[in-house]
Amino acid sequence: MTARRARLGRGLGAVLVALALAGCAALPMSGPVGNGDGAVDEPGSVFPLAYSPASDAEPQAIVQGFLAAGAAGLGDNYAVARQYLGGKARTSWQPTQGVVVYSVAGTLTFRKSGVNQVSVSLPVVATVDADGRYTESSPGARQDAAFDLVKSAAGQWRISGLDDGVLLSEPIFNSVYRATPLYFLTPARDMLVPEVRWFPQRNAAAYAVRALLEGPSPWLRDAVTTAFPEGTRLAVESVPIDAAGTATVDLTAAVASAGATDRALLKAQLAQVLRLSRIRAVNVTIAGLPMPDPAAKVVARDPAPSGNLELLSGGRLLRLSGSALQPVKTVGPLAGLNPRNPASGANGVPQVALAGPDRLVVAQQGRRIRTLLRGEHLLAPSVDRLGWVWSGPSIGPGELTVARADGTVLVVDVDWLEGREIRSIRVSRDGTRIAVVSTGPDGPTVDLAGIVRDDSGTPQRLGERVRVGARLTDATRVVWVDEATLAVLGTSGAMTGPTMHLVPITGRTTALPPVEGAVSIAAGKGERTLYLGTADRVLFTLQGTSWVKVAMNVTDPTFPG
Repeated sequence: MTARRARLGRGLGAVLVALALAGCAALPMSGPVGNGDGAVDEPGSVFPLAYSPASDAEPQAIVQGFLAAGAAGLGDNYAVARQYLGGKARTSWQPTQGVVVYSVAGTLTFRKSGVNQVSVSLPVVATVDADGRYTESSPGARQDAAFDLVKSAAGQWRISGLDDGVLLSEPIFNSVYRATPLYFLTPARDMLVPEVRWFPQRNAAAYAVRALLEGPSPWLRDAVTTAFPEGTRLAVESVPIDAAGTATVDLTAAVASAGATDRALLKAQLAQVLRLSRIRAVNVTIAGLPMPDPAAKVVARDPAPSGNLELLSGGRLLRLSGSALQPVKTVGPLAGLNPRNPASGANGVPQVALAGPDRLVVAQQGRRIRTLLRGEHLLAPSVDRLGWVWSGPSIGPGELTVARADGTVLVVDVDWLEGREIRSIRVSRDGTRIAVVSTGPDGPTVDLAGIVRDDSGTPQRLGERVRVGARLTDATRVVWVDEATLAVLGTSGAMTGPTMHLVPITGRTTALPPVEGAVSIAAGKGERTLYLGTADRVLFTLQGTSWVKVAMNVTDPTFPG
C-alpha cells in the first residue's frame, strides 16, 4: 500500500467510500452485478442529475462536480463521474468499494494543497463498506479526502489520483440505499436470524442474494448457520423480477447437493431476504432448471417476549395486564430478599432476581428460594430462550457467568471485556446474540457479539464484538426492541440527562423525548411497547412522540428474556 493510499485509507478512504456509496452500490461483492431490467429498481428511487465538466473549470470546481456526479452514479453507472477523471484513474477507479455518508448539517471544506491537489473535509455520519456493513460514526467525526489533478492534452483539469469509493450526503444515501436484512439460521435451524446490510435500491435483490450466499460477517459467523451448501453462488449475476413480481434466483450446481430439508430451509431464507416492495414470489432454479420440492418451510423470526411487562412494587413482582397490575403467580415469596432486577424465561421459567447486595436467586412458585450465584456487583440477569441465566460480576477479568435453574454454573470467557466495567447485558430473543454495555479507557460503548454454543445449546464463548450506537456519549442499560434494534438508556449530543435511544444494529441512533430522572427501560416487541422508569418510581410508556404515565410506586420494569 502506498503512503498516499494508507493516508486516504484512514481519512479519504471513508470519504471516497461515501463517494462510492453515493453513486454506485457501495457493496461490490466480487464481480459485476447485472443491471437486469427496469423492474429491478425500487419504486421511489430518485437519482440526482449529473453534469459533465465545464470547459476550463478550475481544480476545486472539478472536484465539486465529481462529487455531485458520483452521487448520481447509481443512475448512470458512473459514466458522468468518470468524465472528471483522467489517465489511468478513469478506468481504475472502483466506486462500489465503499461509501462515506456525510451530514448536510455541517459544512464541506475545500482546500487547495499546492498546484495539483484539492482536499475536502466533511462531517461524517457513517461509513458503509463494500459488503454493505454500516458503521455509525462518533459525534463530531470528520474525514479528509484528497484529489490529485493533472491537465489533459486539451488543457483541462482532470482528477488523476483518488481512492476507490464515493461520498454521499445523508439524504441522498437514504434515497438510493436501503437497509436489507440477510437471514441466517439458529444452530437448531428453528428460527431465522438477521444481519442487516445496506445495498443500493437499484438491483437490491441481486446484492442481497449475493451477500446471503457469501455468509454472515465474522462477528456472527460462529453463532448461526445456513442451509446453502458451501460454494453455492448465483449462476447469473442478477435476480430478474418479472411483471407479476416473481423474482428468479438461479443458483449454481453446488446447491444440488442440498437435501429436502435444506432445500425447504434455504427457500425460507431467500423468501425473507427478498421481501422487497416489487417482489410477490420467489422462484429458485439450478442452472436454469427448477429446484425440486419441497416448498419453503415456515420458519419463525423476530419472536415477541413470552409474557407481559413485569415490575417490582413493595417487594412484590407484578405483571401489567392492560392497565392493571396483577401479582405474578409463577414467582415465590420475595419477602425479606430486597429483590431487584427480576428476569424470567419462557412462560415464567426460570424466575430469577438479584437479592440483597450479592446474590442471584431462583424464586419459583412452590419451591424454596435458591441461590444461583454469589458475588459483588452482579449484573442484572438476562434469561435466554434455552433457559440459561446470564449474569456475573460487573467488574472482573473479562468473563460472564451463565447458570441454569438446576444449579449448573459455567464461566464464559470474553477477551474483549478484559479491563472493562460491564453495565448491562441482554441476550437476543433468538438466543444467538448478546448486547453489552461496558465502559473502559475508550469510554462507554454498546457492543454486539455472537453467542457460540455446543450441540446441546450450552454457551461456550462470545465471538468478536461489533460496536453500535457510536453517537451515544454515555450508556447504562440495554434491551432488545426487535430482531435488529436495541433500546439504550443513555445520553447523546448536548443532553444533560439520560433518555431512551433507539439503536439499529446497522443504522443511525435516534434519541426519544427525554424524561427527567430516567433510570430504567424495558421493551416488548416493536416501538409500541417501550417503557421507561424514573428514580421517583413512576413508569411511562411511549405513545406517539410523548411519554404517558402508566403506574406509580413501581421499579425495575422488564419483559421476559
